[in-house]
Amino acid sequence: MNLSTGNMAERLWKSEGLRSLRTWLARIRQSIARIAAAARETTKTPTSGSVSHIQKLYRVLNPAPSPFFYPEERHDYIFKKISKKSISVITEDDITLTITNKHPRVKSKNLYPILCLPGLAETRFVLDQALGNSFVDYLALNGFDVYMAELRGHGKSLHLKERYNWNVQTFLDFDVPAIINKVLEESGQRQFLWVGHSMGGMLLLAYLISAGLAKDKNIYDASLVRGGVTVGSPIVFNQPSLIALALAYKLTFLPRLPYIPTDNLANWLSVLRFVLDSPLTYHFWNWRNMDVNNKMLYLKDGIDNMAQGVMRDFMEYILVGDFCSSDGKINYRENLFLVNTPLLIVGGAVDAMASVENMQIIYDNVSSTDKELRAFGTHGYMMRDGQKINMKDRTDYGHVDLTLGKHSKEDIWPYMLNWLRKRAKVRGD
Repeated sequence: MNLSTGNMAERLWKSEGLRSLRTWLARIRQSIARIAAAARETTKTPTSGSVSHIQKLYRVLNPAPSPFFYPEERHDYIFKKISKKSISVITEDDITLTITNKHPRVKSKNLYPILCLPGLAETRFVLDQALGNSFVDYLALNGFDVYMAELRGHGKSLHLKERYNWNVQTFLDFDVPAIINKVLEESGQRQFLWVGHSMGGMLLLAYLISAGLAKDKNIYDASLVRGGVTVGSPIVFNQPSLIALALAYKLTFLPRLPYIPTDNLANWLSVLRFVLDSPLTYHFWNWRNMDVNNKMLYLKDGIDNMAQGVMRDFMEYILVGDFCSSDGKINYRENLFLVNTPLLIVGGAVDAMASVENMQIIYDNVSSTDKELRAFGTHGYMMRDGQKINMKDRTDYGHVDLTLGKHSKEDIWPYMLNWLRKRAKVRGD
């Protein structure tokens, strides 16, 4: 019985129907034999730094990730590599601000620190949103000492009983100088690099222009800024939709409110999923370029209430058409020629808040010899040394998705990192 069964199995195995299976298995055996032979050969003659065929095959099948990235699924990786602490800052008008400092376990003394500043009504989450989606973590993992600051009334700098009695000039005259002094004190360096999203980049330009005007040398000192990156930062305001918003603001009850409840509005908007995934949010982002979870997190954690003075300033910018000082005496667009600091101007091809035209105006008018413009989009481009080079990115970028978009980690983060690295080495002066 057993012999008969064995004969039947052998005839079945040799049958025409199983020829392809036999061939496939034979090829596998041959491959295994070649790999084993290569492994034995490598073992017989080991050399320093040698790589066996098995290792080569493994590397082909499991390519190493780009050194610029970190494993999102391993949040403990970040904690093991990065140190984090909160730093209190007291402004000249006695307001306490908070800076979140992240850096490698062992700081490099050869790199200038980076100050990150969020935009209008934004908290740190636009640049430091969550584990696996934080540009600040990304910089720290690549060796930088990063200081994520939050302006008064926002994020960790928000107090229980806010009076909201400030405007954009207050940020520039009080918050920014105190933050800069603290960054230099904590880092032990004489200069720093500045990355500003939206209004954070506008404040960079205003600071450098104020220094160029010699407005107050005790407050503004352009020599402290080794280089700056503006990310979606407008300098002119000529969009019809924004003009309509400014007129609506002037003609309604909104100016009589003690503050603009943008925190509550953002929270309500975050639950309206049909709105999040629609073109109605095009002022915030390219709605196709943001995951729903990122949209919800940004609206819930990334927006705080806006002081009436700040809102009034921005409505005035829109109606005048240019970014100006709160008292109207300084037109920052007209004084861009006073900027001599190395500058990278980053923006999105479909950003409804800071258009490509905005970026081009900044690039064309600053006096910096070291300046670069990069518009990200499917029909994007780069400008350097007066030369324009067309670029094609994975998608079109809006405003918030410049830092939190689906492909920001591949398209934008490495670009900004490379630019910062080239200017981050501490000079021996």
